[in-house]
Amino acid sequence: MLSFLFVDTERVWRGGQDQLLALLRGLCGRGHPVHLVCQPGTLLETRAREHGIVVHPVAIRSEVGPIAFLRLLSVLLHVRPEILAFNTPRAILCGTLASRFALVGARIIFRRVNFPLRRNYFTLLKYTWGIDCIVAISESIRLQLQACGIPASKIKTIYEGMDLSHYPVIVPLKARRSGEPTVIGTVAHLSREKGLNYLIEAASLIPDVQKRMRFVIVGNGNCRQELEKLVHEKNLTEVFHFAGFHSDISSFMKSFDMFALPSLSEGLSSAILEAMSASLPIVATNVGGIPELVTSGDNGLLVPPGDPAALAQAIRQLADNPEECLRMGRRGRARMEEQFTLDRKILETEQLCATLLKKPARAPGSAHV
Repeated sequence: MLSFLFVDTERVWRGGQDQLLALLRGLCGRGHPVHLVCQPGTLLETRAREHGIVVHPVAIRSEVGPIAFLRLLSVLLHVRPEILAFNTPRAILCGTLASRFALVGARIIFRRVNFPLRRNYFTLLKYTWGIDCIVAISESIRLQLQACGIPASKIKTIYEGMDLSHYPVIVPLKARRSGEPTVIGTVAHLSREKGLNYLIEAASLIPDVQKRMRFVIVGNGNCRQELEKLVHEKNLTEVFHFAGFHSDISSFMKSFDMFALPSLSEGLSSAILEAMSASLPIVATNVGGIPELVTSGDNGLLVPPGDPAALAQAIRQLADNPEECLRMGRRGRARMEEQFTLDRKILETEQLCATLLKKPARAPGSAHV
């Protein structure tokens, strides 16, 4: 049995928070004591409490604030975890320093984004001093960390995983009435790196798009107003629907015919994992960890980033070939079952932490959430 304290400083709910909650639930299901430090009043706090996770709300506004240090130290001295895990970067330095007074066995960082680290002493110190392992959620992130000067010996790749019970194993081909539009869906935080402006540009290049297709964008963010303005400028207001933020997206996935994500940068993409679980074919960009999920021509189509013409062509190709969509969706689901299950992710995390503490790993048993 291992004891954990996870720290997350995000105020919004994104893929990283969804994946964290699944991991917390899984570790609890395996009998490990699990605690969470997170920002007060967040959806993560609410949902973690709903699932029986012990939550310690702590407002962490800066990386080196003395108040945050004292609060983290107080939690650490109370919980006495063997593993201190950082899900987001803001609290790493402060938390690592506080853990020096609490006899923590090992400290790990989950790195979920593919952005390069800043080239300065402070950042290098934050990611190496007292840190036993950085968990990269894709090989692309692992290579990026190495390129930024993190020793390879400190990095371990553990792919994200999904609870496949939310989706049926076999998804029949949808019976669409004559003239019924193809539904292209995406789920993303509406920020610039998601490249959703290129999706709108791509739609404007598709002949008869008003009759043939509907685009559904699930999510919120600081680019929403800008994207809605672009939709209006392209005369696509009847084509695009902005559904807003939803923490449970399975119902949306089941209504889509394909999933599109034109990211400019992507660590791995929880949304693509969810879409593959739902047996959807994927149209996405060839960036970051996406090619580790999607093989072009097998379970989707990959296009260059920032290329609306190529994106439009890929969407048209799948929309014109529903049988190909079905085959690609089934291959994506099979890949999820083989490589990206939540049980596998939980077990690999457990084994890594046991190794760091030099404890024998437990038998796999029946990990579940």
